[in-house]
Amino acid sequence: MQHKLLSIKDLRIQFSNDEGVTEAVKGISFDLHRGETLGIVGESGSGKSVTSLSIMRLIPEPPGKIMSGSILYYPSPEGEPIDILSLSEKDLQKLRGNDISMIFQEPMTSLNPVMRCGAQVEEALLWHKKITTQEAKNQTLALFEKVKLPDPERAYHAYPHELSGGQKQRIMIAMALSCQPDILIADEPTTALDVTVQKAILELMNDLKHESGASVMFITHDLGVIAEIADRVLVMYKGEIVEQGTVAEIFQNPQHPYTKGLLACRPPLEYRMKKLPTVADFMEIKDGQIIEKQAIINEVITKNKIAPSETEARLNRLFAQAPLLKVENLKTWFPKNKNIWGKPLDYVKAVDDVSFEVFEGETLGLVGESGCGKTTLSRSILKLNDITSGQIFYKNHELTAIRESEMRPLRKDIQIIFQDPYSSLNPRMTIGNAILEPMQVHRLHENNNIRKQKVINLLETVGLEAKHYDRYPHEFSGGQRQRIVIARTLALEPKFIICDECVSALDVSVQAQVLNLLMDLREQFNLTYIFISHDLSVVKLMSDRMLVMNQGKIEEMGIADDIYNKPQADYTKRLIDAIPKVRFQ
Repeated sequence: MQHKLLSIKDLRIQFSNDEGVTEAVKGISFDLHRGETLGIVGESGSGKSVTSLSIMRLIPEPPGKIMSGSILYYPSPEGEPIDILSLSEKDLQKLRGNDISMIFQEPMTSLNPVMRCGAQVEEALLWHKKITTQEAKNQTLALFEKVKLPDPERAYHAYPHELSGGQKQRIMIAMALSCQPDILIADEPTTALDVTVQKAILELMNDLKHESGASVMFITHDLGVIAEIADRVLVMYKGEIVEQGTVAEIFQNPQHPYTKGLLACRPPLEYRMKKLPTVADFMEIKDGQIIEKQAIINEVITKNKIAPSETEARLNRLFAQAPLLKVENLKTWFPKNKNIWGKPLDYVKAVDDVSFEVFEGETLGLVGESGCGKTTLSRSILKLNDITSGQIFYKNHELTAIRESEMRPLRKDIQIIFQDPYSSLNPRMTIGNAILEPMQVHRLHENNNIRKQKVINLLETVGLEAKHYDRYPHEFSGGQRQRIVIARTLALEPKFIICDECVSALDVSVQAQVLNLLMDLREQFNLTYIFISHDLSVVKLMSDRMLVMNQGKIEEMGIADDIYNKPQADYTKRLIDAIPKVRFQ
């Protein structure tokens, strides 16, 4: 093993607010060695990001405070270590970006929206290196080529909003690597990215690590990603390291019940399940102590496996019905360039001649990369976009031919769960009123007392409590907010729900809980879903049939298991190949 590059001892971090003090990191210790990739895994709130921010001395004080411990950086094996916690602000500025650099979780909020991308990378080079502006530009363009941006010159002059999520993430990687740091901290750098873009980013980081000899601290909640990139793994839970070891040790022989739960709750690809295992199957908390349940991963999985004969019987039952939704030759095009008179010269063909059917009680999975047309298709079905041509039939209604006044009563039947629950909830409205409001609009139930009781029943149905009625969205975690928007969707007693990337940014354990909830609700209320995701493993778990989209067209459509096991289109094969594979059985 190479020499120690970073050493953290007994690190404790607290945050204070009006309600008291929270200990976010509880006396953790670990080392990072030169040339290694150390994976830090755990759910939101486990202390992963707080630990990484403390290394860069970016903890906001107040409300945060490093209470005790040491963070030592060893630039060379023979020299004295640098005590990061005792550095002045001036010395920290020299260290950040130059010796230790960080890729933040959300590139859109980390990049300056009013500054061109090239200038943002140049700024770091000019700050740390004695070079001319022209040399900084040349190095920036070379970095953009190295991170495999498709058009480095265009990216150099572009503003962040003009680039895709994957391209913005590559800009952040270029910026982080610009001064050839010893340590690269990557905080959830692939969360919510397409699996193909994620695979490209992971391969890129591996290549650059081997080229520069840097060490990487890779932070994520996804053990599948960790399996592909890390040498060693730390598992964090509620501010503590509960388990650590090599990737082989953690994946083949996990010791802590929390690790067992994280490994088990990722959607399997080899078989179908009635219910995903969750962390709660392996442990519970009593009086602040972790109590391990004597559950074995294989036994929990076997209990929930669905036999192929059950799947076949379900499909036969579904397809014996008349379609609930029928889409015929649908086109939704957006003007791209216009002449001086405003006449379109070219179009973005977001949805281009798409036809399919959905049967009552079915889940149709819709999968593809960002920009393939998934969300535009869902908004077109809901008549939230103007369609260019084609027909949409729901039951006996041709939605493309009816006026908005005729569409309004049907809207309570056809609902959508949006990708980002926080932006789809009014921050000034309690979640109880947010769920009750649609009932008032559609005049469901006799009065607000009955509606309020209905809201409380819905909160309990999705795993929340009656006391949450008067709380605001910011008082909930991401997984809880996702449950709130599901409850709001169910308030109108819909028959057909479009789930638009509704679990893409959730921790794998919370994702498992939400997917289980959606499967339970489908059986309980005979719901029909279009389930949209870029994650083919999640779509395969949820779906009876799968529709693969690429550049506005259908690449492939059929039984979900058949498409995964025997994909016909090259595009589908690439999507399947990009899924992180976890082997622990």
